[in-house]
Amino acid sequence: MLGYIPKYLTRGLFQLIFYPTFRCNARCLTCFNWKNIESAKKDELSIEEINRISKNMPSFPWLMFSGGEPFLRNDLDEIAHIFYKNNRIRHLSIPTNALLPETIKKKTESILEKCRKISFNLVLSLDNIGSKDDKIRGVKGCFKKTMETYKLVSPLRKKYKNFAIKFNTVITNENYKEIDKIADYVKKLKPDMHSFDLIRGDPRDKSLKLPPESQLAAIAGKIKKIYDYYGGYKSLSVHYNYLSRLSKKIMKDNLDLTLGIVKQKKQLIPCYAGRVNAVIYPYGDVAFCEILKPFAGLRDFNYDFKKLWSSKKAKELRKFIKSKKCFCYHPCYQETNLLFDYKYILKKALGK
Repeated sequence: MLGYIPKYLTRGLFQLIFYPTFRCNARCLTCFNWKNIESAKKDELSIEEINRISKNMPSFPWLMFSGGEPFLRNDLDEIAHIFYKNNRIRHLSIPTNALLPETIKKKTESILEKCRKISFNLVLSLDNIGSKDDKIRGVKGCFKKTMETYKLVSPLRKKYKNFAIKFNTVITNENYKEIDKIADYVKKLKPDMHSFDLIRGDPRDKSLKLPPESQLAAIAGKIKKIYDYYGGYKSLSVHYNYLSRLSKKIMKDNLDLTLGIVKQKKQLIPCYAGRVNAVIYPYGDVAFCEILKPFAGLRDFNYDFKKLWSSKKAKELRKFIKSKKCFCYHPCYQETNLLFDYKYILKKALGK
């Protein structure tokens, strides 16, 4: 942890969201990336290109795969190992629609073998129960596959103490009344965590929106109780026990921050996207966050991430973000914004 203190103080790169592919075998109605999925190309970054990019990046602790469906890349375990070897990642998170049970189990175990010093969080999407979940996923039988995947990967937690399984639910105007039902079902499965995100971006189904604003506070209250039930990411204590406890506090406080952003429609705390966060898409395009469009391509910069990161366009975009001309309640960014807000962390350290 001491090795990351300089990075924390300077707000250096902390989290990379990497898209191995835009290809997907589901058609989720809540998906904010559906346009890219529908126009997915074959010209994805090769394993050799990814290795070149990684070698030109600084070390950073947190890698998150996204997509598309990450497990459609047959070399996903190799990609994870590249960042583990070159960039010293210590936490890996992979969301999945869980439609490939055997592949997910095989690649998950391979990653755990190749990347021994990480905490690995596998995130299974679950937005309702049974056929209602199938409808949201756009694939008949998806709920059954999700349960099959969980059954296959769950035993790995006994063998690998650094492995955790989380269910994630996207809350919309259609399922917010069923939060208790979904949460109770998941509790019986005994995962390590169950998280909730409010629907965001431009979903495939335009009828899906945020729940009524009058209900958001009550929804946040329910979710906080669920987070208390699970007690935070215990797998993080493999590295830093303090971060395991802090993670639960940040997840809960982010709910309050989200409500404020939804109501006031503006940045409420400084956003560090473009400093502590980066996004790399399947063809090498780079963005500061998933909300803002890509501003440059690594192939155009000869795979030199540092050169791209300090380019004129990058500097201009940082000024745009700093001037608060954009806002969002994307949890991946707001939670890191809280983590890098020194005043907030000091208050939590003092128990306030």
